[in-house]
Amino acid sequence: MVEVLAPAGDAQAFQTAVNCGADAIYIGLTDFSARKSAANFSLENLSAYTSYAHIFGVKVYVAMNTLVKNEEADRFFDTALAAWNAGADALIIQDVFLGKLLHTLYPEMVLHLSTQAGVCNLYGARLAKRYGFSRVILARETPFADIEKIAREIETEIFVQGALCTCFSGQCYLSSFIGGNSGNRGFCKQPCRKRYKINRKGFESLSYKLSLSDLSLGKSVLSFAKAGVVSFKIEGRMRSSTYVGSAVKYYKDIFSGASQEKLASDISDVKRAFNRGNYTLGYANGQDKNLISSDIQGHIGEKIGTIVAIDSKKKTAFVQSSFIPSEGDGFKVLRGGRQEICGGVWHEKNTRKVDGFSLSADRNMRIGDEVCITSDTALAAKITARERRCPIKISGKISPSEPLTVTVSGLFGERDFVSPFVAEKAKTCPFSESDFRACFSKTDEFPFTVAFGATVIKGDCFVLKSQLNAFRRSVLSAVYTLLAGSRPALSKRRIAQSALNSSEDQIVQHCPEIAVIDRDFSSKIYSKVSIQTAIFKPDSAKNVEDFDKFIKIAKYYVWNKLLYLPAYCTGQDLDEIEPMLHLFDGIYSDGVYAIEFCRQKGIALFAGLGFNLFNKHSARVLCEEGTRKYCLSKELSSREIVAMREAGAYVLVGGCIKVMELGHCPFRRDCGRCDRKRVYELEDEGGRVFPLLRREEVVCRFELYNSALLLPADLPATNRLYDFSVLNDEQKLFYLGYPEKRDAVVCYTCGAFKNGIR
Repeated sequence: MVEVLAPAGDAQAFQTAVNCGADAIYIGLTDFSARKSAANFSLENLSAYTSYAHIFGVKVYVAMNTLVKNEEADRFFDTALAAWNAGADALIIQDVFLGKLLHTLYPEMVLHLSTQAGVCNLYGARLAKRYGFSRVILARETPFADIEKIAREIETEIFVQGALCTCFSGQCYLSSFIGGNSGNRGFCKQPCRKRYKINRKGFESLSYKLSLSDLSLGKSVLSFAKAGVVSFKIEGRMRSSTYVGSAVKYYKDIFSGASQEKLASDISDVKRAFNRGNYTLGYANGQDKNLISSDIQGHIGEKIGTIVAIDSKKKTAFVQSSFIPSEGDGFKVLRGGRQEICGGVWHEKNTRKVDGFSLSADRNMRIGDEVCITSDTALAAKITARERRCPIKISGKISPSEPLTVTVSGLFGERDFVSPFVAEKAKTCPFSESDFRACFSKTDEFPFTVAFGATVIKGDCFVLKSQLNAFRRSVLSAVYTLLAGSRPALSKRRIAQSALNSSEDQIVQHCPEIAVIDRDFSSKIYSKVSIQTAIFKPDSAKNVEDFDKFIKIAKYYVWNKLLYLPAYCTGQDLDEIEPMLHLFDGIYSDGVYAIEFCRQKGIALFAGLGFNLFNKHSARVLCEEGTRKYCLSKELSSREIVAMREAGAYVLVGGCIKVMELGHCPFRRDCGRCDRKRVYELEDEGGRVFPLLRREEVVCRFELYNSALLLPADLPATNRLYDFSVLNDEQKLFYLGYPEKRDAVVCYTCGAFKNGIR
């Protein structure tokens, strides 16, 4: 049984999702939601929405998928408890460690691990299962082969429709370091949707170099269902109810085996509701040529005609089309399918003919321009008109001097309801079956469709209408409650003290240790400075010579030798790297999958920046795994770091700040013409330059770094991490204790140390 999972950012979208046949709906609350800009739902009204959905057998999942600061932790646990008691069928959690604590406190809760946790291989799925999660929402970049394996281990959910993030799930910090608005906290300002240029031939002009098309898996979802995926998720809590309804209907029709003609009509509706770049099949089906939407960023709708004439005097353009417009329809004019020219709205004052219609002309319009509909009022009305009602069957039995007995049957079974009044003997106009049906055919505010069974009336009875109507309302209310279902409320439970407070002797008192991430430790600078941990980050896992070179150098130093593993690591990537593990003392990884990977391989783990450790609770759970070295989130301020400053904690204090990890090639995998530079430069419209690092895993992967190097202000006394991935030797020397090299760091930032992030 597959599940079509719909988004709802507001009440209208929620209602539409139910009416259009969604099997489940995911929503956010005003707190801890990764879509802070959506209207969202409150704890006060959540119970009403979950009850309504449950009437139709629709589940409601509440997304609490943001990172949680120390001072917010109590509120997070209280909110999770309140959401569960309000009827949530599952909670969607980003922080795998807080999820484990929730499961320990409330094993009754159903937990889904958010895509923001970056599960993309079997080890990540096994960790989630061990921590008490019942489902993993896979990273969009997860290959099909890994999806098949994961689906055999744990209930699995994938995205099938909607926006694609440029960065690998949970690893985007671009919005944080550009403006202090964290995507991991629900405040992303989407700088990836801006225009950039890259210093490679053919990519020098400004365009949407980082913007991806929307995902649309279409009928390929059937192969994922066959592979064992159970839930098919539509992205779009910021989208309209028309989009939600259209997308739900499309995928419900696919799974029900609808005709190709019907599906063509469905996808047409989806395009008109929202379409950025005519869709991509995404990562699991292989990076297609349409993955990057570099020419078009916004909604382009569906092409419905072409401008064939322009009347400069009347200032109108005639669109040749079979489409019949309605008042308020919105349009966008494109040239060559790539360039946005202008928009327009059709009004009754415009002409409408059999072969087309007119629009107010913009001075930039030309004959031959394409006209796309982006707001279809008829479609919106069609979606709004859809209604879902729950069938119930009502029978009745009445006789003088006896109460009225009403029997209702439905999905809950059969239940008798007895009136608080008794029928009197009628003097005139006795109560009839038609009177009974006239009353109980009214469903008031309840979403029922009533069918009638037998109505047994013995003798001439009289019932006051007011009493009968009040009884009907109480019966329908009780039936609604039965259908909505209920479960015992959970009482608040406290986290064990050992998970909350550490003793003072754990706080860092020793001389801070230094760890460095670098690709080349052969430079003479490492003979001049003292570091404790060398994290080898090869440009290619395939280049054995680089590994040998590092090991030969490292044997002359008293270094803890670690191998770097990125957050995005597929099963194939891990198979490729495994033969090298014996050369190292352990691994440094940015992905939480590494906990289970290291546990199964029997090697030490240094938990990297990508673990996004934001609070003491998460750090303690990690340490319970035996991890003695870990990084605190690079999005924390100095004050927040001090509150988490414990033995084993490292802080990124210098070098480059990685702001994105890409799962795709920004050059559309044009490998034949690739110049294979190690570092490219991505430049925004304001002239800021961001290093773009290319690394060769199984295929090329890319990392984007901040335009300014990190120079922390008010540095806490803690273990220090330096990331030298894209630095030159002069810059490295400055960070490692040579102040005379200060001029090598021209553009710098104090990161989140001073002001933190939202």
